[in-house]
Amino acid sequence: MSNLQKKLFSLSLLVIACAFLIVLFYRGFNDPDEGRYSEVPREMVVSGNWLEMHMLGYRYYEKPPLTYWLVAPAIKVFGARDWAVRVPLLISGLLLTGIFWFLARRKWERTTADIATLTMLSMIGFLAGTGLLLTDSFLFMWFALTCISLFFGCQPGVSGGRRFLLFSVASIAAALAFLTKGAVAIILPPAIIFIWLLWERRPAALRTWSVPWAILLCVGLLTPVMLLLEKHNPGFFHYFVIDEHFSRFTGTREIQLHPEPFWFFAMVIPLLLLPWTLFIVRAAWRLIANRGWRTDSLSRFLLVWIVVVIGFFSASTGKLMSYILPAIPALGLLLGRWGLTDRDDSRRDRILWNIGAAGLFIAALAIMVVWLISYFRIIPKEIYPISGRSVVALLPIVVMLIVLIATRGYRAFTGLLGLNTGIVLTTALLLSPLAGKDFNVLLHINSSHVYKQLAAQLKPEDQIVVFWSYRPALPFYTQKIYVPFQDTNELLYGMRAEPERAWELKDKDQLEAFLRKAPGRVFAVIEPQDMEKRFKPLDLSTVPTTIPRDPDTIILELLPPSPR
Repeated sequence: MSNLQKKLFSLSLLVIACAFLIVLFYRGFNDPDEGRYSEVPREMVVSGNWLEMHMLGYRYYEKPPLTYWLVAPAIKVFGARDWAVRVPLLISGLLLTGIFWFLARRKWERTTADIATLTMLSMIGFLAGTGLLLTDSFLFMWFALTCISLFFGCQPGVSGGRRFLLFSVASIAAALAFLTKGAVAIILPPAIIFIWLLWERRPAALRTWSVPWAILLCVGLLTPVMLLLEKHNPGFFHYFVIDEHFSRFTGTREIQLHPEPFWFFAMVIPLLLLPWTLFIVRAAWRLIANRGWRTDSLSRFLLVWIVVVIGFFSASTGKLMSYILPAIPALGLLLGRWGLTDRDDSRRDRILWNIGAAGLFIAALAIMVVWLISYFRIIPKEIYPISGRSVVALLPIVVMLIVLIATRGYRAFTGLLGLNTGIVLTTALLLSPLAGKDFNVLLHINSSHVYKQLAAQLKPEDQIVVFWSYRPALPFYTQKIYVPFQDTNELLYGMRAEPERAWELKDKDQLEAFLRKAPGRVFAVIEPQDMEKRFKPLDLSTVPTTIPRDPDTIILELLPPSPR
């Protein structure tokens, strides 16, 4: 690699890091996911009890507590700010990057390893997985540490002491992953290692006393923690094991969320690999033509990793894009290793490379078209209007497109990486307040700017009623738990477990009684689509507020009913 290419590599890495930091620290919450995993630890900090899990004051057992325990210290130190809760994500993302870079460098030639790692880092799926506050984002890192530790522990010729150490690290990481997400953390990594060793024709590598030791260590770590959690959260173990594992997987859960067909992830994966998606064609061809699965042990391992994770979650009834995040780094490394390295002068390879490069140009142009549609209000209900100053965010793409075309840089990985960094940086900028408060096209709409305006007007005696929707980010920004009106959602279990604490308003009579007793103002949070058909028929007295609305939120002030 020439000095110029090395400089471009370094510059690209810097730009990707900047984009990552913008996504982490200069963006509001996407509800309900980021709101949920911020509000639970906020309530822990407020109550001073970090062993009980509550959401909006109700018991909340859908996930183990490790994510909350990682986020709560950041809230304690920096306060309840959206950027503060993402500090643990920064640490997790850096560790995850280091783990995969180390893996690639140990098994591949340096340039190949660097290209593969940068391909992984610059995929939308990797940036989203490390930048969104989800349990899956932390599982991402623990899962990788488990699998890679086992991979190195099962290498031919590894010493007994080193194997013991690596299996111990894998066991600890698996226990932490279980406390982050659940049983997938202790089921899938052993399955990946076992299938890989069968492919390697080395299953005897598991005939070591390090295996029972690792199992005992994991069980020994989890048992006292689970007993402690059950003591402080009665019913947690049953709910978590039965409802969140068996019932969710089989589709027999009372509230079954996210039902999707078996082939759902076939649609999702191309989006997660953007903008390198079309290089899948070259990667698949070269992997087959060069018999990479036969000559390269790491490629075999990554293939098994990908198939096991995606296959397992494809069999589940409920599916979300985030479920297969543990497979994304493996996909990225494999895509970079076989799709973006070792160009030759054959006609077939030129065609395959140009197909992949076209994907980056399409992605860049698509972002610019979306900006134009938003700015000129072509379909304002689907793509909300953007502010004119956000045109500055398009500069990275425009500049890199000009440079790439002028220098024909699309013929080399470094040139395409430059365009990719422009795409990633522009995407990050358009998700930030630079684009204006209303531009949320590239992820689903969030109402953080509205919540902040409401928080600025609230007084201690004021109350908030949320109609027919679930908004865990709202109490995080307002520092006040809202009252739900005819909506239970994920709170149903907690309401049933402690009916004496329930404050859901079930009908108009309860709402009017609440308004009469309210010591201060009462603000209503309503979705625009509910205004005409659901809210107006309640015939409540309201006063408009100065708080701006967005496509998802209208805020009014409710007045006490007139005496009858």
